[in-house]
Amino acid sequence: MILITATYLYVFRDQDIRIDFIPPEFEFCGKNISKGDQEYDELLKVLTAHKDGWVASFTSFAPTQVYYSPAFKVNIVGKQVVVSYKTDEGYPQFIKLIKYDWSGSCAKYS
Repeated sequence: MILITATYLYVFRDQDIRIDFIPPEFEFCGKNISKGDQEYDELLKVLTAHKDGWVASFTSFAPTQVYYSPAFKVNIVGKQVVVSYKTDEGYPQFIKLIKYDWSGSCAKYS
């Protein structure tokens, strides 16, 4: 029982996301966005301000508002932000509730 509890607490501990892995360009709403584009700059600002307090997630989320690159993906699901990126160990996925008005963003898969 102690081993199970310790494993659970380790896996679901608060973690920082690797903002240095954020790519210079995303596909969003059918177009490529990069530094200087409002959507990219807002996403970068929000992720940088909220780089800590993420929790590992093993749940699959339907794509809602997706910022996509082959090595880094951000999916906005309501007020929850789901981030997944390529590491040497695979593609870990993290989730965090972020209070931010995403309504101005394109809902590509709505």
